[in-house]
Amino acid sequence: MSEERTPRNRYRRSFLKASGVGLLGGLAGCTRGGSGDGASGDGGNGSDGTGSTSTDGSSGDELVVPLSEYEDADIEWRQFEGSEVNVLAPQHTWVDMVEPAIPVFEELTGMSVNINTFPEQQFRTKRLTDLNTGAGEYDAFWNVRTVNQYREAGWLEPLDQFFEDDSLYDGDWYDREDIFETVRWRCHADGQWDKWSGLPLNTEVQVQFYRTDLYDEYGLEVAETTEQFVENARTIHENESDVVGAVGRGQKGYGMNVYVLNTFVQEFGADIWDSKPDDSGLDSAEAVEAAQFYVDVLQEYGPDGAGSQTWNDVLSTMQSGRAGHIVSDANLFWPGLTDPEASDVADTVGVAPVPYPEGGSLGPNQSTWQMNTSKFADNSAEAFLFMIWATSKPTNNWMHLDQGAGFSVRQGIWENDDFRSRVGETFADATIKSQQAADPISFDRHYPEWGQLYSEEVQLAISGDKSPQEAMEAAAKAAEDTF
Repeated sequence: MSEERTPRNRYRRSFLKASGVGLLGGLAGCTRGGSGDGASGDGGNGSDGTGSTSTDGSSGDELVVPLSEYEDADIEWRQFEGSEVNVLAPQHTWVDMVEPAIPVFEELTGMSVNINTFPEQQFRTKRLTDLNTGAGEYDAFWNVRTVNQYREAGWLEPLDQFFEDDSLYDGDWYDREDIFETVRWRCHADGQWDKWSGLPLNTEVQVQFYRTDLYDEYGLEVAETTEQFVENARTIHENESDVVGAVGRGQKGYGMNVYVLNTFVQEFGADIWDSKPDDSGLDSAEAVEAAQFYVDVLQEYGPDGAGSQTWNDVLSTMQSGRAGHIVSDANLFWPGLTDPEASDVADTVGVAPVPYPEGGSLGPNQSTWQMNTSKFADNSAEAFLFMIWATSKPTNNWMHLDQGAGFSVRQGIWENDDFRSRVGETFADATIKSQQAADPISFDRHYPEWGQLYSEEVQLAISGDKSPQEAMEAAAKAAEDTF
């Protein structure tokens, strides 16, 4: 594969082109001052989406982050004093983590913040209703895979005008360049907009997990290529009576099996689309080869019923010591796999970048939650000020160094010695390398529909009801027909 054909270079070119302009620049579930991915959920893995919160953030206790951390910024923090920002969010660990710091923002700005959290499906319904009706009830809301659907509908308010306002933004203090490039690309509507669609809240990237004790026992080396990975999975599968070689998402849903398979489709040299909307690349020889690899791994070295495994099944199978590998999944599995209270193999799990085919290159999928504001919101500028505060270095550092978070969008935190000491050098290095090499899928406005049909075909292949060739040909046709 030539460098020009490398998928990640495709996204870098489109992002750099976009950023050349863009970078210039009484509610149910409401909790004042604070606040998973389903089979087709918004989140990439759902492993971090289980939290909820109800703490009153109006505590008069000492602020968890000194105001001086923010007062160095050349920002007029109190220009909206007395106003209120309503935020719509799914139940998520990020909300739990940031909540104790909300009083810091309120003290700094004289504003109040209501973060309204709901279970994911209810959250999505409220978000769509608020935008579709133009109600403007929420000044800011979470988003991940519907950014372009909402952008093309004309609902999103770009953030560029706020970045260009000297009273709202201090570029030297905020340091956007510290945010992973792939994450910034996500925040330009997956590279499809020359404007900032939102600011990033968290990110995850795909990696492989393996059992270090079994690697020691059988003299295995961490796989860089898919060929080596197959051999490692085979060795464990054939020599361990109660341990399968590998597990991976098999369940249908655009956030399930295809979330993982898309990594390999692109690493094997295919494009998800050769020419949109008439020619999907899912039936190309390279895409079929990628599907054949993933199906073979799960059928030959995976558990019975691999076609029904969700991300949660994959995680629990590995935690219980019944699998030698997770072929590829979110790096955010790491805390759950290495927590002695949650994992029987906490001391014997390794992590590394996902394998790629011999002659190919590393290019894992990646996901980022971002916060948007809409054209219907009354307080978009106020919401932007909250976004800047919430994603700034002081708040991010406090969440990751003092609160135990592990999903930072800022590379600096992954290079921080205290953070690396807590999460482990290997995990931090695997995350940085994977984020820097990531080749994220760009979601169009129809992806929820054709992604679901695509995933149903892949599940049929994993379950043995279709060949990978038949499944990918049907998936390509379904995608093209969607348009």
